[in-house]
Amino acid sequence: MAWTKGLAASAAISLFALTYAAHAQNASQAGGADGSTYLTQHFSFDSLNLDVQAAITRANLAPVPFAKITLRTSDSVSSPEQAKASSYTTEIALENAGHGLVRRVQAIQDNKASTIATRLDLSYRGYFSFLSQGISPQAKSIPPVQEARKVLRFDSGTSGHIAFVYLYGSTGSPSFQDPGQFLCDSGKSYSASQLNPSIQGQALELNCRVIDSNGIETDKLTLAYLDKYAVAVTLRAHNGQRTVDSTIVDFKVQ
Repeated sequence: MAWTKGLAASAAISLFALTYAAHAQNASQAGGADGSTYLTQHFSFDSLNLDVQAAITRANLAPVPFAKITLRTSDSVSSPEQAKASSYTTEIALENAGHGLVRRVQAIQDNKASTIATRLDLSYRGYFSFLSQGISPQAKSIPPVQEARKVLRFDSGTSGHIAFVYLYGSTGSPSFQDPGQFLCDSGKSYSASQLNPSIQGQALELNCRVIDSNGIETDKLTLAYLDKYAVAVTLRAHNGQRTVDSTIVDFKVQ
């Protein structure tokens, strides 16, 4: 799947990321660190741009109320070029990174159980991504991380209209001159058990749009914000090339 230019878009629309074992293998090619060390060093509060750290600190955000959540989704991917939808399985690990931040590791497998693409993120409660990285299984080295450099607007609530507006760019490169935007409107609330019987509390639907630095809407997303765990998961991602519909088939909390 394509990794779009917008940081939040790339985090959500691709749905692809790395398992710890697979990531450790790739990370060793780029400096010898194992997967866990790499994630801690490069996807943590301390790895954020200082301006972004300051914005998060000013917001005085409470951490998420879990150490780790693991979930598995069954994904149906359709596109205008395909007569029949394709099926994939996504393994996702969500870790408490403090300050309301969630470290997300995702791995998508095809119907032969082969990992076909990768995704790492550091996000605010699963929906505003501050750091994002996609890695191809064929990659010979670790590609640059896309990062938020300056936060222009950061709504930390989940009700009504929510906006994350930021300047961003790839590590080692200048920021894009115009901001990216991740805009959401909250919708219906329902029992989270409708998503999976293991999920407690309520789910709040978030309907989001991704706007890139050229002012073009690139993606539309439907998220479920799980109030019991203060984290959001992606249920649907749509752009001009494809639509991904995800069903949660397993959910475990630590």
